[in-house]
Amino acid sequence: MEDSNPRPRKPVLPHLMLIIVPDIGYTWALSHAAVPCIIHTSSEADLAAAWRTQYLRGFYISRPLCAINLFGFLYLAFTTPDTVHLTGTKTTNLASVMYITAALLSASGVPYALTFLRRTNGALSIRAKKLAGPGEDPTAMALTYASGEARSLEREREWKETTRLVRQWQWHNSVRTWILIVGTVAGAVGLVLEGGF
Repeated sequence: MEDSNPRPRKPVLPHLMLIIVPDIGYTWALSHAAVPCIIHTSSEADLAAAWRTQYLRGFYISRPLCAINLFGFLYLAFTTPDTVHLTGTKTTNLASVMYITAALLSASGVPYALTFLRRTNGALSIRAKKLAGPGEDPTAMALTYASGEARSLEREREWKETTRLVRQWQWHNSVRTWILIVGTVAGAVGLVLEGGF
């Protein structure tokens, strides 16, 4: 039997704020709301420049959102009390496990971009510089971290159509969006398990 002593409840609003942080929204919007619009630009140069603009905006938005979600969900995980049984044994509360899962998944957007999206980001950065010039911030880490790598150079050389590169970028962001959705659902399950609603 479990201890029936009531636990103090955490305020609900901070829980909801963590779920509502637009981690999923920015990834989806940059890829699925913006890409269909920029695909129909008048030239490859315009497409490359438009991709670079939205990519840099997403890059600057994503890092703080990932950090907020990571630390917010970790805070919830480590402040959720263990279950204490009448026998005196403790077990980790399932809500904590859900919060840790949410923390890891909802913070995965940046590592995903730095690994799986690396070749495509590098190829598109090269293409944007070739077709549309250096842009406003040519030394931005987002544009330079992979642009000199052999795999990025090869992809940019072999994939002649900028549209194909942008569609590949969109596909990767679809995957990222689903990972973020699963993380958000895990966090919501943690809230329900903890009785936060």
